[in-house]
Amino acid sequence: MSSLSKIIRQLKSQTARYIQNQYDFSLLKKAQKAIVFLTPGESLVNGGVMSIYSLCRYSRELNPADYCCICTYPHKLTYARNTAFPNQERILRFEKFLEQAAHIQELILHVPEYYSEFLYEDLSPQERAFLKQIPKLHINIMNQNIQLMPPAEKIKSLYSLTAHITQTTAHNRYANPQICDQWQMPVHLFSVYLPIEEYKRYPFENKTKTVVFSPDETPHKQKVAALLKQHLKGWKFVTVKKLTFSQYMELISRSFFTITFGEGFDGYFTQPCRIGSLAFAVYNDKFFPSQDWKRLKNIYESDEEMEKRIVEDILYFSTHPEEYMQTAQKTDDLRKTLYSKEKFLDNLRRFYRQEYDFYPKQK
Repeated sequence: MSSLSKIIRQLKSQTARYIQNQYDFSLLKKAQKAIVFLTPGESLVNGGVMSIYSLCRYSRELNPADYCCICTYPHKLTYARNTAFPNQERILRFEKFLEQAAHIQELILHVPEYYSEFLYEDLSPQERAFLKQIPKLHINIMNQNIQLMPPAEKIKSLYSLTAHITQTTAHNRYANPQICDQWQMPVHLFSVYLPIEEYKRYPFENKTKTVVFSPDETPHKQKVAALLKQHLKGWKFVTVKKLTFSQYMELISRSFFTITFGEGFDGYFTQPCRIGSLAFAVYNDKFFPSQDWKRLKNIYESDEEMEKRIVEDILYFSTHPEEYMQTAQKTDDLRKTLYSKEKFLDNLRRFYRQEYDFYPKQK
């Protein structure tokens, strides 16, 4: 990163601090209980960040008597609003929250998994002391990607702050007793809910000869991109980059296909089918909920199988509208067995009632 870029980031962060200082903190000052979600210090748009905003929004609706907010990670960059996707959140920096939360008797602190290893060390001694004196402190680690979840021994420092530590998951695949016992803490499925059905759907005949690539950079992606560019003359290939969420939804809706090169069972795979488009993915045993997904015609067993079939499949589906729509619908039907607003809200309610899905065996 250039020196100029660093200066610009710091100036934006300073401006955000000024805006945050003007917020009305009267509700927080009177609150007995707060629910806080930590998020990166820059206004990103990705599935993990959007799910945190969604969790905060619906946590607030389910807990109207509590102060619920999103804070940027302690002592890093901060921002005041994220305009990259629709939301109404005013973002605080964590230090400012603590400054205004002197009378808090209960705090639920939701921490992304990739921060959980470092949180204790990144807090100042005064902040640690403040958290320790809160009568009811509950730290919840949001495990949104099992590959980013630190080993159990690397998050032991959090127990210096409180004994009440839980783990919530975004995927059904790693909401199970094995994960619970491995980390020796209660595990609960949060799931994900993003209301995207209101975005425009383009009928098959109005879709463009465009293939959208997820932003992940892998050797497998390079091979697939080279094959498609070699064999699909007249087609356009677009990697998702520097788009607002509305621009992204418009792109995948009017494009024939989206290909994910990341987790497989991610937004780049599950979102297109919700607006009548078709996505391809390679089956990943760590993220897909079950092997039932392998039955779909748009799922490949391996990178090699995708590289072997992808050109033929794109040519076939783009000229067979019934097969195209049926495959997209089957994908969405299978998704609906796991994800719905009702299930999401029920998961949240049970979490805040401390009715967790799994409890560790006593050791």
